[in-house]
Amino acid sequence: MPYISPKLLYTFIFACQGSAPVYLTLFYSSQLGLKSDQIGLLVAIAPFISAVACPLWTALADKTKTHNYIVCMIQTLATVAIVSVMGISVVVQNIVDVEAKNRLTITLVTITSVCFAFFGVPVLPLVDGGVLKILGKNKNQYGRQRMFGSISFGLASSLVGFIADWTKDMNSIFYVYAVSAVFFIMTAGATTFKPESALPRSRWHNSRSRPSGATAMVSFTKADSSAPAHSDDHTLRRKIQQFHLDPMHDESRLADDDNDDDEDYSQIRQNEIQRLIQFATESSIIEAVNLSNPPAYRRSSSSYLAEDTNDSPSPTPTTLMELLKQRQVFLFFLTMMLMGAALNMVVSFLFIFLTQELGASASTVGLTGLVGSVTELLFFYYSRDLIRVFGIRFLIILGHVLTIIRVFAYTLLPKGPAGATIALGLHLLNGIAFSALWGAGVVQADELAPPSLQATSQGILAAMYAGVGSGLGSLLGGVVYEKLGSTQMFYVVIGLTSFSLELYLETNTRWGLTDLTKWTVQAIVGTYRWIQRARGRQAVPRWSGARMAGPIHLQDDNDDGTL
Repeated sequence: MPYISPKLLYTFIFACQGSAPVYLTLFYSSQLGLKSDQIGLLVAIAPFISAVACPLWTALADKTKTHNYIVCMIQTLATVAIVSVMGISVVVQNIVDVEAKNRLTITLVTITSVCFAFFGVPVLPLVDGGVLKILGKNKNQYGRQRMFGSISFGLASSLVGFIADWTKDMNSIFYVYAVSAVFFIMTAGATTFKPESALPRSRWHNSRSRPSGATAMVSFTKADSSAPAHSDDHTLRRKIQQFHLDPMHDESRLADDDNDDDEDYSQIRQNEIQRLIQFATESSIIEAVNLSNPPAYRRSSSSYLAEDTNDSPSPTPTTLMELLKQRQVFLFFLTMMLMGAALNMVVSFLFIFLTQELGASASTVGLTGLVGSVTELLFFYYSRDLIRVFGIRFLIILGHVLTIIRVFAYTLLPKGPAGATIALGLHLLNGIAFSALWGAGVVQADELAPPSLQATSQGILAAMYAGVGSGLGSLLGGVVYEKLGSTQMFYVVIGLTSFSLELYLETNTRWGLTDLTKWTVQAIVGTYRWIQRARGRQAVPRWSGARMAGPIHLQDDNDDGTL
């Protein structure tokens, strides 16, 4: 099985995510006695902290090239922070004054939430960025790695729900998190975040140290020369690996500084492509061009604006600020922030809604993760084919539409166990919506950023989605849920999702309200002008009255009739 490390990383990190974090709001309500607006405020603090922490840790990982060490360190600190939450009830249980007990509880929860947000939330974007580095040119296989996280998330959340029902102890959510975190840290420490398909450094020449008389030897098999033009990725990798340069006899000339490895590898890879184009057959030329010039579905998300405005390509950004100054990049992150707010309003209070208003048990609540992971699994597994067939924009739009449908259905649910069962079935739409939105969003964020800012771009995506967006969603959702109820909160979610969809349509497609309004006005004006032209082409009607016989005589009123 290829790419074992990414699969294990997603398995263990989402086992963590499916245990304690998703049950924290229910833990705050049932075990610590906090109200909905207090829960919303507490949950909102953490994402705002993570909005600063995600870019900080991802930028540090990009600069130091030590992804595995940073991931292990911050995950360890995050585990300590979140496991400490189960000790809060023990600390405050002997306090008699209710108001003082509540203040101390909120203070301790705030401290643990801030620590977990600063260290825990950046782990996932770091894993995303590291996995994309491992995948290298095969970034469209991201979904097939990420789907293992969906499986793990569903199993972990269901397991925690059954354990909580069986033991009648909500602290079990922290035990599952701690065990999963240990396995994740061990896996991350043994992972090297570099492309697995990269050839060893000793196989390549350094063009600056090559003797003037050095020659290249190219070897192609007979099967390669007759390969079809649309061969699969495995055949393409086999062909590229068969193409190599003859090793130099002087091994001392291969020694270079470690800091120049990436630059040298990139330059030699370009030389390899040029030589492959020179000697290969027509089918190999097409495949070689696709290596450095990806197919249209990979470029569509970043090239739409330039095609629409006929502008020359903007210079490659080298800093975070230069990246965010690009209009399409900024609006993309704004769209993801709005979706983070909308979805987190549902996520933060869905368990409370199911248990308090629909009467669902802890095991039923836990099954929501497993049900959602079924569709997540299918969509992430086929994400490469879905992106290739439908494109990134279509999947992001699909995520918006399905979210609107699912949340509107929540407002129509009957109270009681029947409503809880229907809500469990509706969670299938959440798996499709989230996997389509996030799977395509990660790829688009990676495509919009240059190679030097790819991990930083993933950090910004997580900061906007799981940071600022989630914070605003939790804060707004808590206030609306406490003051107006769940139905009004769901209507707010529908409004945010609709606005996010319109913003994305305006930026990335020609189907936004502005374009539709313009087309409607043009259609009305064009129809009116066509009608006017049609009327103008009609013949002037002739006089159809009786014809007068003889000449026409003109006379004055005072005359006798003669001129």
